[in-house]
Amino acid sequence: MKLTDKRYRNQIFKNTSFCNGGIAVWWTKKIFERCQFLSCDFSDVLARGCRFTDCVFKRGKLQHFSMGGRTLILLRKSIYKGCTFERIKLRSLGIADFISCTFIDCDFNTAFITSSFSECKFIGNVRGCVFCGPKYNSYYYNDRLSYWISNKGRLNNVDFSEANIIDVDFRGGIDLSTTRLQQSDLSNRLNDKYSLESIGIDGFAYSKNEALRIVEEYYHSNEAILGGDVYKVKNGKIKLTYDSWYCERNSAETISEYVNRSYKIARDYISRYHSTTNILFGFVIEEKHDEI
Repeated sequence: MKLTDKRYRNQIFKNTSFCNGGIAVWWTKKIFERCQFLSCDFSDVLARGCRFTDCVFKRGKLQHFSMGGRTLILLRKSIYKGCTFERIKLRSLGIADFISCTFIDCDFNTAFITSSFSECKFIGNVRGCVFCGPKYNSYYYNDRLSYWISNKGRLNNVDFSEANIIDVDFRGGIDLSTTRLQQSDLSNRLNDKYSLESIGIDGFAYSKNEALRIVEEYYHSNEAILGGDVYKVKNGKIKLTYDSWYCERNSAETISEYVNRSYKIARDYISRYHSTTNILFGFVIEEKHDEI
């Protein structure tokens, strides 16, 4: 279906295909108000400078929809305000601002770099994505022009309290001071690694269960754990505590003995903490040597 009008109000698009057989379909400065997109196919569509207000996107194919496309001539971001996204795949958000939007059981597997979220709410699983802040990182995004005209990955009053956050990373100096995360049993819900970049440390920290699993892996790989630091998640921010452990090799120890002792120390130290606390653990790994 080809949309020729500039403004659409109170329309329901059901099982509608907007794709064009692999040829780009540009939606430029279109305005959608209180429209519903139910099981629609947005493949090949690139929205530039568009505005969606109080719209509903439910199911359908959005993974190939460029929600914030741009050209060198039109450097305008698209805005989604008061919209609901339910059970859809989101991959190419581009230069887009999401304001007072709700995401319900959506499939994320991307890096949010030039997209910003304000007063938004995430419900259900949020898996396999990266929220990047104002610190530019060309590894994730090599289009500097798009980056500088965007809001640079801002999160403002975003609510994750009803979300299951799995394998999600917050990096690039992103500000989480107004972000609401689930406070109860947080470390059990976030079982993967956390970037420590926000506190100026090059590395990752892990929840208790994940840290214990990693300790076992190092032990079976015959690698010693030199020590570790303890971090705490408070109000969505990772903070370094004054708690740490250290295990230096004794001159009389063989490498095998050292690995075994460092394993026991790390395991016992981590096990002291209750699983229900918002505690994370980082490791310092001894360089592996061959036995002479």
